[in-house]
Amino acid sequence: MRRSMIPVLLSMSPQLRQINVSYIDKEDRLLLRVSTSVDSEYRLWCTRRFTKLLLDRFDDLFQQEVAVTVPAPPQARREVAQMQHNLAVSEEAFSKTYEAQPTEYPLGESGLLVTTIKYNKLSAGGLQLQFTDGGDKGMALNLTDALQHQLYELFLRAAEKAGWIVGGKTGTKAPTADAVVH
Repeated sequence: MRRSMIPVLLSMSPQLRQINVSYIDKEDRLLLRVSTSVDSEYRLWCTRRFTKLLLDRFDDLFQQEVAVTVPAPPQARREVAQMQHNLAVSEEAFSKTYEAQPTEYPLGESGLLVTTIKYNKLSAGGLQLQFTDGGDKGMALNLTDALQHQLYELFLRAAEKAGWIVGGKTGTKAPTADAVVH
């Protein structure tokens, strides 16, 4: 059995410095950049389809967490999840400019096209996201509850800036019958 060589960046360690998600119109993709305290930068390209799946999965995870603590109908759980999201995401967290000056690119300077994501609940709480190319190249992030909401918000804002079919604060919308989708 082959062991995965995917580097893990721990959310509460000094390794993780900053996370940024931006839309690159020339590529029509989102670029996830993760900088570390040793001046490495991991670059991951996310397609429109992948971003929709990621946002939908985050929505599901947030609502599942609410369902465990609040026995309520689905609409009420969505509203509670939205309130929790709003509390976890402060504008202050998004006001700092991304300041990476990398000297090393572990996944290459051009980055890696993400085709697969795996979600693992951590025994100590939080979530591990493993972003891969479908093979053995990729990166894993261990995220606290607050960082999950912040990463979700970064992806949501970048997708909205891209003009992709994304709605509201709670996730994505399916394209309408007359929408053109690549």
